[in-house]
Amino acid sequence: MADYANAARRFVMATPAYLRLRDVLVRAHRNNVHVTREDLARRYLTGSGIEIGALTTPLRVPPGVRVRYVDRKSRAGLLEEEGPELRAKGLNPDAIPETDVVDDAGTLANFGESEVDFVVANHVLEHLEDPIAGLRNLLRVTRPGGIVLLTLPDARHTFDARRQRTSPEHLVRDHQEGPEASRRAHYEEWARIIEGLPDDRIEERADEFAREDARHHFHVWELDDFLELLRAVPLGGELVEARAYGIEFAVVLRKTSPPSPSDSTTGQPCTRAASLGSQLSKRSSS
Repeated sequence: MADYANAARRFVMATPAYLRLRDVLVRAHRNNVHVTREDLARRYLTGSGIEIGALTTPLRVPPGVRVRYVDRKSRAGLLEEEGPELRAKGLNPDAIPETDVVDDAGTLANFGESEVDFVVANHVLEHLEDPIAGLRNLLRVTRPGGIVLLTLPDARHTFDARRQRTSPEHLVRDHQEGPEASRRAHYEEWARIIEGLPDDRIEERADEFAREDARHHFHVWELDDFLELLRAVPLGGELVEARAYGIEFAVVLRKTSPPSPSDSTTGQPCTRAASLGSQLSKRSSS
């Protein structure tokens, strides 16, 4: 019975009347993060996939789409570590879904090549020290033609606003030399700009971050900055959509070929990134 109901929903969702209504609602709430995320999910997600680091806001997906949740700890571990801070922010830790696979978001070592139809990662990539390796692994585990749906904080509208945007050159250097080369500078920048500490406290605070293995925002982007990365680095994917809205931006990639070797930064970057960049830069600044 459930299969018939899901088939009926999919049929209705494909009708011109439903699509027109959806577009009207999305335009009316174009700066609503959750409305836009769900619209992207309905447009692009099918089959069976994974969502990384969902915490209290797992993405609502279309009927019939199956999701496994991936995080660095079990649900119990996340509740113990993240619960107090989430409550302090007015969020409900009980909304955290069960972790189906415990894994590192940057490596996805527990997943094989081309194993899933899609990957969702909302506000994950900025926490990875090596986003180039992370992106390649997201595409590695995705089947050819599958989708990687990313959202990231738009630095213009978050606490990162005063931080320097991360350049492709910085990321390529970290990828080639190892993120340890710039980790200390990231910690010091966080202490100075985000926490507002005086100069005589910066070094001590950076030492504390190092001992804690802190994983706050290592990298800072606006949409155009991220598109520069896609233009510069071969990933094995095609950029099919990008939007800036509210406090974040979204990027949708479709896997077109196997990722390049992890130590390579030459080859074919994400196709369509260059042409979309000039169009979207005007749209995202409005």
